[in-house]
Amino acid sequence: MASLLKDLFDPEFLHRLALLCQYHCSTFKPQQFLQQTQGNHWDQLELKGRVRHISQSLHKELNLAYADAIEVLIPVSSHFTGLQGFVFADYVEVYGLNEPETSFRALAHFTCFSTGEFAIRPFFQRYPELTLTQMKLWASSDNLHLRRLASEGARPRLPWGMALKAYKKDPRPLLPILEQLKADTEPYVQRSVANHLNDISKDHPELVLDLAQAWFGQHAITDWIIKHALRGLLKQAHPRALALFGLQQLPLQVQLEMINANVSAQHPLHFSIELSGPQELAAKIRLEYKIGYRKKSGQLNYKVFQLSNTVWTGQNLRFERRQSFVDLTTRKHYPGQHHLQIMLNGYCYADSFFELI
Repeated sequence: MASLLKDLFDPEFLHRLALLCQYHCSTFKPQQFLQQTQGNHWDQLELKGRVRHISQSLHKELNLAYADAIEVLIPVSSHFTGLQGFVFADYVEVYGLNEPETSFRALAHFTCFSTGEFAIRPFFQRYPELTLTQMKLWASSDNLHLRRLASEGARPRLPWGMALKAYKKDPRPLLPILEQLKADTEPYVQRSVANHLNDISKDHPELVLDLAQAWFGQHAITDWIIKHALRGLLKQAHPRALALFGLQQLPLQVQLEMINANVSAQHPLHFSIELSGPQELAAKIRLEYKIGYRKKSGQLNYKVFQLSNTVWTGQNLRFERRQSFVDLTTRKHYPGQHHLQIMLNGYCYADSFFELI
């Protein structure tokens, strides 16, 4: 994956970047920049390494004071979106820490074309109150990208990003930002708020559950955010999370059939489930399955997969699923006995062991 992403920073990108910098800064020398970036180690650099190398090369070849360099990079950055735009926020992260006001203005522009969620994090460490105040201002902005940055940039456990240890310990100062955004009309912002709350729930589940209980039922958007935010606690079958959504133990029978219980990389696990029970019952159903993967040590490590969110209306329900056991970069499979559990509203209704060859 990284090798594909890093190829976005190819010679064509560098050439375009160099010409735009020259257009906005007459002293910028494109050829020297291209030689600087594509040195002996360029091919070995992965995504983050290339981004950092480009921002360092820009700094060297622009040869300007930070504030002046930003005046060049703001119009240049408008020509690049997505991952390619990471370069400009990275420039702020590396060179702008001593000039927060200029950096906040730059990130407000850069995030509209790419993102500033990683670059803002060192400012939280250096200037916690100033940065939090800025994030609250962005949370009330008319610009959806700034509202999203207010949430995403303050996530305590942002993937790929520096952890915000102070907010992992006490996230309460962040809650006014999330309060402001809890019914945001933009899905881009809604997902960020849900992920932010999910981050907090890993360290402070009761705080998030208290918040969810206070917010739930106020707005359809807020309800969606809460459900997505509590996905980790729902997978853990946390009683308060289950109760919030009306999920309880039900008088249903679950029949599990192991269609293929001798599993390999070439032959996936194959099973079916049939639910039966009272016709007069009406209830919410959250159906999941848990696989206990055998670790190298021999212990089982369980992972939860969702099958269905539906309603029991008295009619039998049948589900069929295949689960691959091809090795992934994130999971290596070890031979031996594994465990399958069928979970209904957080309770185990059926289980079986199977063999990975």
